[in-house]
Amino acid sequence: MLNFNKLSKEMYAELVKLLTSETWPFHGHEMPSEDMIRESITNGYYTENGNETFLITMNDETIGMIRIFDLADPTCLFDLRLKNRYRGKGFGSICVNWLSRYVFKNFAHIVRIEAHTRHDNYAMRKTLYNCGYVKEAYHRNGWPQGGILHDGVGYTIIRSDWEKNTVTCINDSFPY
Repeated sequence: MLNFNKLSKEMYAELVKLLTSETWPFHGHEMPSEDMIRESITNGYYTENGNETFLITMNDETIGMIRIFDLADPTCLFDLRLKNRYRGKGFGSICVNWLSRYVFKNFAHIVRIEAHTRHDNYAMRKTLYNCGYVKEAYHRNGWPQGGILHDGVGYTIIRSDWEKNTVTCINDSFPY
């Protein structure tokens, strides 16, 4: 069973340990440094100004994190990271479903949750699809990472679809 623990000051060291102990191949900084993370903590990146972060634990082990941001806007976004040995085991879907429920239950003004990933992150793309997120965008050369421009893909779930447990596909037949 997964637990989602809202990040507090007492948990900062655990966050640093998580983010520096793994390689994050589909994130802007694949191997963030301790200094980089601590500076981000100081600047409110994880817990201030419309940001909330949760450490994901299972059997008293931190296995990942979710950072939800732009919570003051009608559309928020998120960053999900799971330790390598927990990827591909269905935990991503549990986390995405949890965060969707959390956002829509606790932030009445939010009408959409967006997710963006690299085009070649097939596991995340499948997870988003399986959780009711609809692919709305394909961004050519829109994901800079490691000195290379990758393509990115954008997915969204809207509140009304989430509430009705349905998926409304894009209906845009306009040729340009």
